[in-house]
Amino acid sequence: MAHEILRSIVEAEERAGQIVTQATEDAEALKKDAQKQREVLLQQVQQQGKELMQLVAKQAEDESRVEIQNIQKNTETVCLQIKEQAAQKKEEAVQAVIGRVVGVYGSR
Repeated sequence: MAHEILRSIVEAEERAGQIVTQATEDAEALKKDAQKQREVLLQQVQQQGKELMQLVAKQAEDESRVEIQNIQKNTETVCLQIKEQAAQKKEEAVQAVIGRVVGVYGSR
């Protein structure tokens, strides 16, 4: 009977050792798996960050292009108005000069 008790104790110790060994191996496997997942997630986040930066840059470029087109259109409109005003002022100046010349020489 003492022999059986000792054998069961030895078997229990062996099982405990196996359980500890298996738990250690499982923990190492989990650690390696977690590290791999971390690397994959890190790469995904970096890729998403690059894509987001490219998207934001493209949106900013598109918005700038539209703004530039609006500024050019407004500038062209203002330039046209200035040309029209200059032509009108020129005509007024010509008429004023003609009026003075005719007025000075016309009264003789």
